[in-house]
Amino acid sequence: MASEHPIQRYQAEITVGTESSGLDLLSAFLQRFDREQTRRAYRNDISHFFESEYVLLDDVRRVSFLHVNEYIARLEAAGLKATTIKRRIAALRGFFDWLLALELVERNPVNRQLVRRVRTVRRQDQTIFVLTAQQAEALLAATELSGEAAIRDRTLMTTMIHCVLRRSEAAAMDVEHIRPLGRYWVLDLPKTKGGADQYVKVPTHVVHEIEAMKSHYGITSGPLWRSFSPRSFGKRLTPHSIYRIVKQAAIRAGLSNSIGAHTLRHSGCTLAIEAGATLQQVQAHARHKNLETTMVYIHQRDRLRDSAADYIHIKK
Repeated sequence: MASEHPIQRYQAEITVGTESSGLDLLSAFLQRFDREQTRRAYRNDISHFFESEYVLLDDVRRVSFLHVNEYIARLEAAGLKATTIKRRIAALRGFFDWLLALELVERNPVNRQLVRRVRTVRRQDQTIFVLTAQQAEALLAATELSGEAAIRDRTLMTTMIHCVLRRSEAAAMDVEHIRPLGRYWVLDLPKTKGGADQYVKVPTHVVHEIEAMKSHYGITSGPLWRSFSPRSFGKRLTPHSIYRIVKQAAIRAGLSNSIGAHTLRHSGCTLAIEAGATLQQVQAHARHKNLETTMVYIHQRDRLRDSAADYIHIKK
């Protein structure tokens, strides 16, 4: 007797498990991803559509493309950005592609030929908030008001700007991740958005600042950025905590409330370009998969630096 194909066996197990014990299909789907941040993002987007964190077989089989179109219309009416809507729909499409591969559904109700088109924002028209060098200095100076965490906060943001780190990458930093490579220093990024086992150069002056911070707080191994909160003292900072640290420093510095942790990454890229770095250098340092992503910084600068608006003169 021929042995059962692994996919057929898994299909049978997941179908029986769903029907008999209410197996959560969303949790099973999320096992595909190794990064916790990715799993959390997919869970948030998919559970938002189903209005539940638990998705059963009957739930997915009831969904039609009409439900998806109604959902898109509600998101647009609520004023959500096109990028947010497209991200949620992409997550939902991926979930149903997985269900389709397991033959648990007959068709994907999020098929591009069936769902309504979401208004598109051209990449070059996106507005990216960046700091000037003077604003970055003011942001770092504002960390002096952070009390016991002042040295940590300044060193954290200095590192994020110079290494153009995402907040999840910064949160994952361990002491052991910073190492010499020939004449230079690098930061290992074991798991990041662009893939595993990447590294980025750390300027020597930033390494010295990190070493001074480690000495000040007595950090010798493990998480580099640690909490001073009574509830989590000494534990690794979370990405959300890093977001709040940057936000609070921006408020103290009197800067825009639009500043978040990702502003530091955008600012590092822009400051490098303004100082003469090539697009290819910035692309490599920021670990952008496509040069088009890096080009956004050039588009915004050029559009504002020499605009047609500057040539319009009307006598008063």
